[in-house]
Amino acid sequence: MAELMHVLVINTGSSSLKWTRLAADKRILAGGSEPWRAEDRATRAGQLRAALEQAAPFDMVGHRVVHGGMRFQRAVAIDASVREALAELSALDPEHMQASLMAIDAVTASFPAVPQVAAFDTAFHATLTEASAGYGLPHEWSERWGLRRFGFHGLSVDYAVERAGELLGAIPQHLIVCHLGSGCSVTAVEDGRSVDTTMGFSPLEGLMMATRSGSIDPGLLLYLQEQCHVGIAELRETLTKRSGLLGVSGISGDLRQVLEAADGGSARARLAYERFVLSIRRSVGAMAGVLGGVDALVFTGGIGENSARIRRDCVSALRFAGLELNETVKAPGGGDEDIATTESRVRCLVVRAREDLTILKHVLGLAGG
Repeated sequence: MAELMHVLVINTGSSSLKWTRLAADKRILAGGSEPWRAEDRATRAGQLRAALEQAAPFDMVGHRVVHGGMRFQRAVAIDASVREALAELSALDPEHMQASLMAIDAVTASFPAVPQVAAFDTAFHATLTEASAGYGLPHEWSERWGLRRFGFHGLSVDYAVERAGELLGAIPQHLIVCHLGSGCSVTAVEDGRSVDTTMGFSPLEGLMMATRSGSIDPGLLLYLQEQCHVGIAELRETLTKRSGLLGVSGISGDLRQVLEAADGGSARARLAYERFVLSIRRSVGAMAGVLGGVDALVFTGGIGENSARIRRDCVSALRFAGLELNETVKAPGGGDEDIATTESRVRCLVVRAREDLTILKHVLGLAGG
């Protein structure tokens, strides 16, 4: 059956809706991408219904679900009990999880007979050790409330690891994957397994991002609440939607617009870019330390794939390890490529993000294909 199967992959992000209809042999049959037109559920539900009508026909649906918590550490067929469990996990990441639930419900309403599968961004990081997954909090707190680092972007990192193995002939023992897009993370991969990653309990931790702050001293957050009287709702809104490149530059969360303003003389835009690059370099250096070295570095995600400037400025942090970029290599333009010089002791790959292919793999696996 898998040979005849058409799979619809739905990726409901915090800012956009993406879908791809794939054949079992990985051929793209159709696809679409659009920003959410409004915040309200009715408008987004309408967009989902329209996308499903455009995407049909399909035999199965695979959903990118950001959070699987501790319960879901591999892809799973969606039934009523799974749907209920995902709703309970929404408290961990309301913005992403509510969008996924809306997509699941839209498919159920319009195509009730079509099987659905949830593939989780957190699942790839289930291999984190207790040392790397835990926080320096009282043990009883961690146990009682499930406080740990889950990690995210796992579907993208999983594909990048697999693709690196194909490009280099084998998966490098010590691999660092930089997923740089609207959300950003850096993951240390040892022998194909995640051993550390910058995102933690939520997608707010780690690098500075488009509109998310990244890691902040918790003492600063306490100060904002206690001394500046910033409420929880305002704090959440600011940390997720008004910080990062947008907050520092005052211009945009889009790196292209920030760079244009920086090159035009905007001091705040220049500061935003420098702070963004520094956050990536800090994390790449930290992951190299965790791994005890690095054999290859991968850039993926919209920024990682398309910004040669970001790659150049971030790679400079690994020159001490012998990583040298080939300056004559142009932007891959949709292809995957090794952009390090032949003499470089560390390989540097640009890999187009294809979470859809990782999700397809999980869907076919559950379908027996």
